[in-house]
Amino acid sequence: EGDGALSVALSSDTSYEVKVFFYDASDPNDIEDITEEVREEADEHLVFYEIASAAPAQISAASNDTKDGDNVPVGLITTWTTSAAGSANAKLFLIHEPTNKAGSSRSAIGGETDVEVDLAITVN
Repeated sequence: EGDGALSVALSSDTSYEVKVFFYDASDPNDIEDITEEVREEADEHLVFYEIASAAPAQISAASNDTKDGDNVPVGLITTWTTSAAGSANAKLFLIHEPTNKAGSSRSAIGGETDVEVDLAITVN
C-alpha cells in the first residue's frame, strides 16, 4: 500500500456489484456524503474506470445504475466480472461536465476531474 493505491481483492470467475460513494471530508468534523448530489446531477457527472482491456477484471455499467437524461449510466453502480487470477492497476475518476460520455479513455471524455483514485486489483 506504499504507493497509495486502494487494494481490491477479488475471486476469479465471479461477478460483483460494486457501488461507489463520495464523501467531502474537507472539514473532518463534518464529513458530508455527496453521492446523492452526484446522483441528482447525473447529466453533469460520470464515474469512469480506466482499466486495461486485458485485465483479469472487466467493469461495466450495472442495470440498476442511475442514468442521466440521455439514458447513459452514471457509473455509481457497476458490475465487475473476473476471469483467471492476475492483477491490474486501474483508476476511478469522478468527472464533472464530461463532454463525451461515450469516450473509452479519460482524455476522450473531457470535462474536469473532481476525484481520482488509484486501484490495485488482484484476482485470486
